Amino acid sequence: MVPTNTWATNMRDHWRDLVHVHGPIGGFALIAFAGLLPLWHAVLPLLIVLLAVSLVVRHRAAPFRWDRSAWATPLPWAIAFYLLHVIGMAWSDDQPFGWSDLGIKAALLVLPAIFLWLPREARTGRDVVLFAFCVGCSVAVVSCIAVMIMRLAMGSELSPGQDVFGSRFSLFMHPSYFAWYLSVAIAAWCLLPIQRWVLVSLDRLVIVVLCLGVVLCGSKLGWVLQLPLLIALLALRWRDTRVRNSLLGLFAVFIIGVAVLLGGSSYARDRVQGMWHAITETEHDPQARTSSEVRWLTWGAAAELFQADPIKGTGTGDIKNELVRLYNAKGYTAAAEMRLNAHQQFLQSAACLGIFGLLFLCAMLLAPFFGVGRHDAFTVIFLLLAVCNWVVESMLEVQAGVIFFAFFAGIMSWSGERSSRP
Repeated sequence: MVPTNTWATNMRDHWRDLVHVHGPIGGFALIAFAGLLPLWHAVLPLLIVLLAVSLVVRHRAAPFRWDRSAWATPLPWAIAFYLLHVIGMAWSDDQPFGWSDLGIKAALLVLPAIFLWLPREARTGRDVVLFAFCVGCSVAVVSCIAVMIMRLAMGSELSPGQDVFGSRFSLFMHPSYFAWYLSVAIAAWCLLPIQRWVLVSLDRLVIVVLCLGVVLCGSKLGWVLQLPLLIALLALRWRDTRVRNSLLGLFAVFIIGVAVLLGGSSYARDRVQGMWHAITETEHDPQARTSSEVRWLTWGAAAELFQADPIKGTGTGDIKNELVRLYNAKGYTAAAEMRLNAHQQFLQSAACLGIFGLLFLCAMLLAPFFGVGRHDAFTVIFLLLAVCNWVVESMLEVQAGVIFFAFFAGIMSWSGERSSRP
């Protein structure tokens, strides 16, 4: 017997509600943006323009009212963080790099401004947008697996271990960003009611695909965070039998995946051993090339730049040149050759813009915890995942990180309930 509450009915009803609130073009832009986030970054700037124009036109008649609760969201702090980068151009010598950086970070200004401008009654549709994001993530993982199988079947120049568990698996972005996206998708799928929009079998297939993507994408932090994430989700949804059973099955998938990963791939074992060596050793080779050990070198250089000018930093345009200058001075040959950033967003922002850059960055992540009322579990996990990822990557220096955070920083505060249409 086919259940009456099918995925088609759910999607149709939520789509109609989204169109009712934001109009057909605005609804399309929101769904397309979320669905294409893990698949096609090149089209996202165009979708931001479409989203901005459609929402402004749709809600132009609504008078703007500043909502004081906005201070308890990342949005005004993201705008302040961006404007500080604009001010930081005043003491930057490398103007071309500075303007390029402002272009990369532009979503931190545009998207929060749109979301803050929307009237309160228009801030709805979160669940259907996140459903589209989870579908996009699932399609991305399946595409990566299909291409990986084709490479292996045709004869890859790399070893099977590198092809299966290496960075090459992630087709659409750097593995660290892909693991971040997938972890957020797993949290959304388990914490929000969207998993009940599909049959149980499809629900469990989606969650297994997302978890498998984290295991295969080659992100060491993704592997480390997966277990505590699943434990937290299980604790939060223990009373929901359907979600609990799915998560218990995921534990089996994760444990088997990690066992195969470490037992069948010397490449994966070497990466884990390299990470452990980097964590436990007090001395690090200046010529190190492994990602784990190089990070300690870049972190130290960024911390030194911050200590040299803790008030205003190097300036928006000069941060990369100053880091490379310090790498060369210290003999960090690999870091200098690759012109690496700090690989830690907090140190990167502190070195670039001084203490105020660091404070605005922290406010983006901490402000929601000081808001009045009950905190949504998805919001808390989204922010905690951002903190964990930013500790080991400068994720707001790349468009894949900027657009992802800016978009969901606005969407996560929206209501997931269907609107009350006349």
